Formats: sequence, C-alpha cells, structure tokens
Amino acid sequence: HEFPHFSAVCLHYDREVMTTSRPNASWVGPSFIRTLLPFVSSPLKTPTTAERARDEEVLLLKPSPGKENESDSDAFLDGQEASMKTKKDKRTPPSRGVVIAAAVLTSFVVVLGRESVGKGGFDERMRFKATRPFLGGGKGGESVEGATTNIEEEKSAFVAVRDLFKYESRILSSDAEKENEEDARKRNYEMDDGALFGASCQWGSIRAKINAEVFNNNETTSRENGRKLFLFVRHGEAAHNVWGERRKGEAPMPNEQVPCTDEVTGKSLLDPSLTQVGLHEATESGKALMTYMEKVFKESGEEEAKRVAFFTSPQARAIETSRLAVLHTSGVKKYQSASGKSIRVSDLIRNKIDLTVPFEIRRPYSFEDDLTGDPIQYGGLSRALAKREEKYLEGCEFTKTLGDITSIHENDDYEIAARENAAQETKCRLGEATSDSVFTCADELGLLVNSDGELRYESNELSMQSVRDRMRVWFANVFEEERDAKVIVAFVHSDIIEGALKELYGDDMKSEYKALNGDVVPVLVKDVRPKEYLNFWNETDY
Repeated sequence: HEFPHFSAVCLHYDREVMTTSRPNASWVGPSFIRTLLPFVSSPLKTPTTAERARDEEVLLLKPSPGKENESDSDAFLDGQEASMKTKKDKRTPPSRGVVIAAAVLTSFVVVLGRESVGKGGFDERMRFKATRPFLGGGKGGESVEGATTNIEEEKSAFVAVRDLFKYESRILSSDAEKENEEDARKRNYEMDDGALFGASCQWGSIRAKINAEVFNNNETTSRENGRKLFLFVRHGEAAHNVWGERRKGEAPMPNEQVPCTDEVTGKSLLDPSLTQVGLHEATESGKALMTYMEKVFKESGEEEAKRVAFFTSPQARAIETSRLAVLHTSGVKKYQSASGKSIRVSDLIRNKIDLTVPFEIRRPYSFEDDLTGDPIQYGGLSRALAKREEKYLEGCEFTKTLGDITSIHENDDYEIAARENAAQETKCRLGEATSDSVFTCADELGLLVNSDGELRYESNELSMQSVRDRMRVWFANVFEEERDAKVIVAFVHSDIIEGALKELYGDDMKSEYKALNGDVVPVLVKDVRPKEYLNFWNETDY
C-alpha cells in the first residue's frame, strides 16, 4: 500500500509479458511475482474492505471470467491467493529497508522488461492491449456486437460465411486430415466430378448469400457491398517446388546455403518461374475460374458481370499463372475486359516474407532509383542474400525487372503502381503489420517498396500471425478500393491462402489447409468492421 503504482503496474505488466510469445520474456513472470507478492500484501497499514476489493482487482489476483487457464502466471496467482487467505493472520510487517529494496527491484524489472517485450516496449505494449478493437477470426461467421471489444471478446474485422464449400469440413475438424485424405489430394474444382465445383450447397444459394446485406449492430452496413467472393488461386508448380521435393528426407539446409540455381535442372531459384507441369496447372486453373465465374454470374446482366477484380502476387510464379489463367483463357478474359481493370500487382499478397532464401525474394520494380537515377542497392536483393559468402552467391543476380516480366506478350494487361518514397508508420510497412494496422493503413494495394533491398530485418515474417495481420490489411483495402466488385480473384501462394483462412475462420480452424499447385480456393468474406472505425476510410481519397 506504500507503493500502489509500482505493484499494480508491475503485476499487470507481468501478465502482459506472460501472454505474449516473445522469446526471453517469460522469465520475468513467476520469479518476479514470488519476490513481490509478500510485500504487496503485507499490512503496512490496515486496509479497508473497499481497499482489499480494489487490490484484488487491480493486482489481478483473480483471473478474468473465462480466462482461468490463460497462462502459467494465472495458475501461480491463484495458488498465491489461496495461500494468502490461509496465512493471513501469520504475516508480520516487513522492515522499511525491505520495502525500499522491493521498490527498487520493481523499478529494475520494469526497465529490463522494456527490452524483453521487444519493439514498442512496455508503454506501447500496454497501450495496444488497452485499445485494440479486434484480433483473430470471429466464431461462427457472426457479426461483431459493439464498436469495441475487450480481451475476452476478440473478433475479426472480416469473417467467412460458412457451410458453402466442402473444404470447410477439413479445416474445421481436428480429425479432418485422417477422415478426408482422399479429398485432400484433390483440388476444389475436382471434387464431385466437377458437378458442384467443391460447393456443399447449390450455387443458387451461394449467389443469394453473396448478395445478402450485412448487418452490424442491428443496422445494415454503410457500404452497399458487405460481402465478396474471393477466389484464391495458388500458382502452378515452379522450379523451387521441384528442388524442394527432391530434397525431402535430406538434412535441413541452412538458409544462407540455399542455392540461387538448381544444380540438377539448371533452373533459377531466384524468384523462380513455372515448370512445364506448372504451365499446365495454370491453364487448368483458368478453365476452373471460367466455370466459377459462370456459376456466380448466372442469370446476371452485362453490368453485373463487370463486377470482378483481379490481383496477383508480384512474384514471377504467380504472375505467370495469372497470365495463362486470365489473359490466355478467353472465358475469363471476357470478364477481365468487361471490368475495364488491369490485373493489379500487389505486394500484400506475396508469399510469407523470408529475406534469406532466393525463392522468396521479389525482383525489383526498376534497376534505378526513380529520383536520382542511381543503381538500386544490392541490385534488388535483400541484404541477407547480397552479403552471402562468395561461394553461395553464384546465380544470385536479377536480369529482369517486374516491368519486364509483366510486358512479355502483346495482350499483357498488368497494373504496377509503385509507392513513392514517403515516410510510413511502422505498422504499415511491408511485413511489419500489427493486428490494428487494418484501421490505419490505406493505399496498400500496389507495390510498397521498389525492391527487397529496402526491407528491414523486422520485415521477416517469423510466424503465420504476421501473414494474418498482413491479409487483414489487404482485405480492408480491397473492400474499400473495389467497392463495386462482387468477385475478387487473387493469384497467390499456399502460405497466403493458409493465413487468409486462419484469419477468416479464427480459432475454429483446427486443421491446416495446404493448397495444391493450381488449386482454386473459394471463400465468401463478410465485412464486419463497425461503423465507428470507418471514418478513416471514408475520408481517404482513392
């Protein structure tokens, strides 16, 4: 009671650290509480009943409702509380010197804790936990109740409308992998012999759900189109897939030793291209897309058929897949032409960022700085690749830019918009999104950097959560910039499909979904962002 601010803040801080998954942070928890609790509870003065109630709440001696097993620190606190109740009358006040020592220790641990939490530190972490409106996927595809949410009621800004496609039974069940091994070896459009194209209901029902209004807080959303059907297309087989398949069963290779050229096939692994098998898979995915489009726009007029938008990852394997599936498939090309929009190249849907391996490096937009005309740093490579040992640098050099590979054929129709060099919030930088970036990062659908040489070490995405945060930003930007579109086609990678599904289905997703090369994964996405958070978007000029 002599040091209420120290004790309250530090115990609150300890729980914050224990609920993160940051390395080297968990040591702060139990040892610190064991040291501090006897002093926090010792009666330097006799507390009133109200003070006791306040202390139990402020010092977090009782777990929040529904969070009894949140972390090891909760279990420890529960045990301390029970022990304190039985020994309440046996305590003796500590000496003034001991109390002062405890206060000094408290200050010392808080200072160390700033370093343990990582970027943002103690103040940033506490602020974020207090204000974040949504995290993770909502359950059951339900709309969000209320403008804000506490930690126990985490929702997503975007959710999947469920029970429409058969693959959902595989990802929403923990036993799905064993029960559906045969389905897992099929692409969605190969199920049911192509009768329903992987749908679990009639397409008339799906069309009705696409056009249904979205209700938030018992009101219709302020935008006309609160639902969009996303068709995620995984690229066809590329050179690095063949290299990786051949290495199965071998000892893991350090990233800095992964070659830039496949020593067997002679194919480049630096932003690799499709193989002959991959070209065939891309063609087949184009035929599947044509059927999906026909099912979605059946009985629709010409104006309705224009409501489609196309995106692609900036990596070569996705661009080459989009070329064959859209621009060289007449049944899909007619929808793209009718929309009057080019295929947009978007950095936000590139594969999980790992700047240490050749096949995840994105080729540069240009070999020269737009302002100075000077050659770009590292020739567009990341620092990790550019500073390899010489024996591991062979073949690590780009000879073509993004502009080169998107203008090969006469009918190529790509939009490559590079962001001008401007200061960005950290959470809006490529690979550094946080769970609340969705509410502040606009104008994100083009290229966010000229080359990977501009990215920082922090851009490496070490977990699927980073991909989920990035996909949440992409969904928000698509819903805002493509307000009239009913169907969004995106040529992406398996990690992006996995991250998107985990975001949309949240904790209900029990099993991984590993899309096959050339697979088309449909998901109907519902925008459940509350109106209170749309002011930022409504004031943005597109």
